[in-house]
Amino acid sequence: MKKYSRDWYWYYTINSVLVILILFPIYWTFISSVKKPHELITSEPTFYPHTWTWQYYKNIWNSGVTADGWIDQREDMDWGNEQEKDSKVEVNKAQSQGDKSYRNRSIQRAFFNSVIVSAGTIILTIIVTTLAGYALTIFRIPFKEVIFILLILPILVPGISLIIPLYKLLKELGLTDSYLGLILLHTTGMLPIGVFMMRNAFTSIPGSLREVALLEGTSELRIILTVMLPLAIPGLLTVMVFAMYQSWNDYVYAFLFTNTPEMQMLNVALAKIAMGGSQFEIKWGSLTAGSMISFIPIIIFYTLLQRYFVRGITGSAVKE
Repeated sequence: MKKYSRDWYWYYTINSVLVILILFPIYWTFISSVKKPHELITSEPTFYPHTWTWQYYKNIWNSGVTADGWIDQREDMDWGNEQEKDSKVEVNKAQSQGDKSYRNRSIQRAFFNSVIVSAGTIILTIIVTTLAGYALTIFRIPFKEVIFILLILPILVPGISLIIPLYKLLKELGLTDSYLGLILLHTTGMLPIGVFMMRNAFTSIPGSLREVALLEGTSELRIILTVMLPLAIPGLLTVMVFAMYQSWNDYVYAFLFTNTPEMQMLNVALAKIAMGGSQFEIKWGSLTAGSMISFIPIIIFYTLLQRYFVRGITGSAVKE
């Protein structure tokens, strides 16, 4: 493509429009989270905050719940007046009394819960999909292609249609309201695409490398860890990105399969805090600030692995 040619202009114009469409919702969420109430709730919205404030972030990060319900510094207050001081006194009182319920059910605990579930999902997904993809690539298994097709077919089944049987199964196993239950659910959901990508990643690696390692007396497990996995890093990290995205952004499973406030995931906690205990009032400042908090880990994770993610996606479509 020649520089400044017609195709060049069309290429950059279309991509620029796509970038704006993708980034604008994130930008709008961010500026809404740093606006003061009189700028946030208005009939004439602005595209930038005239007065910046980080109060929403402080409010939602310190929000919690006691036995009487959610405690969170009021968003609709006139900032800096006595009502704000009273709200802070209420929160500080609960903290100073050593209210265990407040500490355990805060947004910080929900963030910690989501980190545990996401990390567990990533680790378990890597182990299962790597072994399955390697076995389906290397070993001579009867009806191997049929098994592979059966493994990836569930990707066509909407997860929401399995809610009732999954709930009954987890209930009988005693895994509701637990980290392990959510980790197993997310890992199972990742199996089709994970096995598909890892199988293609291993297929692109020359088989002669494994044969040489076997002739030297290397065990199969060591071959996987020292020979095959380093060459399949793009596919492996791509699976990690998908696993992180699915587990971190999950709301339905986290809402349905956790019962106690101590086990609530971040998205569930943010939804409840944003509603402020009322179904008729949405706390937009808290909602946008909480959304930005939930964006940060996934954006950092993807940014660090972006190069490998693109290579893994393109590499999974190519067979040598």
